[in-house]
Amino acid sequence: MNDNFVNEFFGIGIQNGKTPENLGVLWRSAQNLGASFIFTIGNRYAKQACDTHNAVKSMPYFHYENFEAFFNNLPKGTRIVGVELDDTAQDLENFHHPRRCVYLLGAEDHGLNKEAIEKSHFLVKFKSELSLNVSVAGSIVMYDRNLNKPRS
Repeated sequence: MNDNFVNEFFGIGIQNGKTPENLGVLWRSAQNLGASFIFTIGNRYAKQACDTHNAVKSMPYFHYENFEAFFNNLPKGTRIVGVELDDTAQDLENFHHPRRCVYLLGAEDHGLNKEAIEKSHFLVKFKSELSLNVSVAGSIVMYDRNLNKPRS
């Protein structure tokens, strides 16, 4: 029998996403960069024109009405890695990604809400003078996860 806590996986999603285009681009990147699943919290969009690979049909997609529902349904042993420009966030360049995690992004204009920041096991940020498009930020985080770096 496999020890499920050794097997690695990650999911990525957006809390209160602003536009369907951002979701579509993030889903396409998630499929290409090895995500196991994708999710949304709050706002939900059924079809994204930018998801040209149909990632939503090719991998598990979960939708949660609010952060509490998301938090209560995390896979066992999964850590939340919030991506947020915050003074307490670790630099992505030095971050050891958890073996089992979800990367949680917020909309460009509001970021993650207070509850999401407080309940994230880790917060990460990367060098950027201004905020980036959420799909670009998510792609950078997934790319960094694929680098040969130690896991936590």
